Amino acid sequence: MSMELDSDRLIDAYLNELATEAAELPAGRRDELLGDVRAHIAEARAAGAVSEDEIREMLQRLGRPSEIVAAATDGLVLVEVPPRLRPRDFVALGLLLVGPYLLSASVIVAVVAWGIGLGLLWTSNRWTTTWKLIGTLSWPLGYAAAFALDGFLQAPIWLSLLADSVISIGLIVALALNARPPRQSS
Repeated sequence: MSMELDSDRLIDAYLNELATEAAELPAGRRDELLGDVRAHIAEARAAGAVSEDEIREMLQRLGRPSEIVAAATDGLVLVEVPPRLRPRDFVALGLLLVGPYLLSASVIVAVVAWGIGLGLLWTSNRWTTTWKLIGTLSWPLGYAAAFALDGFLQAPIWLSLLADSVISIGLIVALALNARPPRQSS
């Protein structure tokens, strides 16, 4: 019984090392590789490899886990996908969102913050021109809705401010969700 436990520990350690080495593979390929190695081990055990020495020999014939993963990645190109938004894109979205609300502090501060946000938005490669226009219009559209509610419907101020906030925040969230991954340079 102890011999089987030692053999099981050897196999578990080997498979754990293989899983660690294969962590960078795409999930489907990693699962396929681990399944193939498990099947090979099961066949060897069914054929009579039960002692610790026999298991060690069988694992040595399989090769080191790093070698198995290297062979499995031969011809496979692992591509690192950069995040959709970089820190400067978050700053752009933040300034576009917060800039208009800085009017209570200073008109100059609000316009400068919004202008910097626009500059970062328009120089980013994360959005199409349409989405850049939507980001540019988020402040004016929010204020237009607030003025329309206040001027035409005589809505309470809180409702006008709520409409402005919902429109502005909604457009900025839509802008963030519609960011595209950067284009790969050739």
